Amino acid sequence: MTLDLFEVLRDLMEAPAVTGFEEQRRKRIIEQFSKYCDRVSVDVIGNVIGTIGGGERSVMLAGHYDQLGFMVGHIDEKGYAHFSPVGGWDPRVAYGTRVRIWVGDEPDAYVTGVIGTRPAHLTEPKEREKAVPFKDMRIDFAAKDRKEAEELGVRVGCPVTPDSTLARLGSGGGGLVVGPAFDDVCAVAAFIKTLDELRAEPPQGVKLHVVATVQEEIGLRGATVSGYNLNPWCAIAADVTHAVAPGVEASRVGDIHLGKGPVVAVGANFTKALWEIMEREAEARGIPHQRQGVPSRSGTDAWALQVVRGGTISGLVSIPNRYMHSPNEVISLSDLENTGLLLAATVRALEESDLEHTVEVFRRGS
Repeated sequence: MTLDLFEVLRDLMEAPAVTGFEEQRRKRIIEQFSKYCDRVSVDVIGNVIGTIGGGERSVMLAGHYDQLGFMVGHIDEKGYAHFSPVGGWDPRVAYGTRVRIWVGDEPDAYVTGVIGTRPAHLTEPKEREKAVPFKDMRIDFAAKDRKEAEELGVRVGCPVTPDSTLARLGSGGGGLVVGPAFDDVCAVAAFIKTLDELRAEPPQGVKLHVVATVQEEIGLRGATVSGYNLNPWCAIAADVTHAVAPGVEASRVGDIHLGKGPVVAVGANFTKALWEIMEREAEARGIPHQRQGVPSRSGTDAWALQVVRGGTISGLVSIPNRYMHSPNEVISLSDLENTGLLLAATVRALEESDLEHTVEVFRRGS
């Protein structure tokens, strides 16, 4: 049966995963990984680790499944929720968003609310030119007072997500999809494609750990923990990257476009021999791909994994994304599929690779 990546995405994205509150999505990922992996485990911080193959050397694929969101910090006497952002939100994007306040761990355990806005009619012209700070925003969820809010289950610490679902953009024929939190659950969906490709003949030259990491949005914490524990010979992170979009010129984002394939990153955060393998495999197999220069910190799990323990062979493959860190991000399903194919091809190539962490280049004779 052909893997339907749209349905995989839908399954994962229906479950919320605000950083620190990833339980619902974690269950979905365990179910998906269990279809393909020899074993699946969850570590103390919440990373989901699926393992296949054999061999002394191990390859780690890492993509985070936590998402941006908000957290309730206070309920006032009028029943409005004061809140703070979790992760890197732009307040201009959040203002006026319909949201779900999660009051439990079940799929329907939420209260619908809206981040209230002041109508233009009641706003001075100068005010309209400024972003409203989060400290001045409130969530209206129809509670008359604090007591009613508590009866609804809304209390301090509740996570909040945009009330936005996965959909095909336009008529659907172009293969673009829109939804919240593609950053970075779409990488986990790409891993499912990778596992599907490797299913018939699991790698024997290397052991493959496919890791859905947590807490990337607040500091790469899941990758730090899982990378230390797994101590991989090679680690490849998968994440999203900015693409050309209205108001975003090609020169600003390295001419990265939706629909032109996964993006292989080059720069100090990555091992040159590994990015050369990825580009070579893409060329040999006819996988469309793009290249992006990253002059310093990548801001992805690769940043933590490169220096885990004594350091590791590291790389990054990215999925082009329009409107990142908003309730309505846009990606291409073909890019998602080709990311999975490229990662599978890279794993196959690494089975035959003789890359080493440390190479002796000189020894003085006795």
